[in-house]
Amino acid sequence: EKYEFTSKKNDNVDKQHTVDDVLKVHNNFVRSTLKECLLTNRDLIRTLTKLMTTCLLFSDQMKLFMEATKIDEEQSNIATEARQKRTRHMYETAGILNERKEKKIREALTAISKQRKARKQKQIDMLRRELKTESYQNMISRFEQVFNSNLSEFMTQLMADSEGRYHSHLANLCVRLDYNGYVTRSMQSERK
Repeated sequence: EKYEFTSKKNDNVDKQHTVDDVLKVHNNFVRSTLKECLLTNRDLIRTLTKLMTTCLLFSDQMKLFMEATKIDEEQSNIATEARQKRTRHMYETAGILNERKEKKIREALTAISKQRKARKQKQIDMLRRELKTESYQNMISRFEQVFNSNLSEFMTQLMADSEGRYHSHLANLCVRLDYNGYVTRSMQSERK
């Protein structure tokens, strides 16, 4: 099996004559990959890990919130009702149902629609109450503070590294992460 390693200098394996040459190309490839994946800077890795951990914790918390408020169940019920409506429409257009059955189905669907609207309104009211609770607002506020702090720390380190070491891949990453200036503005407002 042949492995192909190419670097920015186009030092591919076909041009190499010895195992040492191939290993040199391979080592350059690994070094470049580690550098461009931010794996050579422990501080960046640590800060990025904190940032990702915050995101995972927030995701877990929102999953628990969705389970507690049963949002998923209602969405499933709505999808089932929509499928039933499409099936009924298909039968109507095919002319399979007679008038009496159509009337019963329309009445049943009207009743189901009213029940769904009532369930939906009940869920909306419950969500509004939950979203207004002090514990929920404190949780969201705390996640926002931690996330912004971690993001600010990461971007500060990334910008310092990109300027101090002239790493074009880091400068490119800074521009892509802060393409509209939002992160920079939020970092400045956080410092004030």
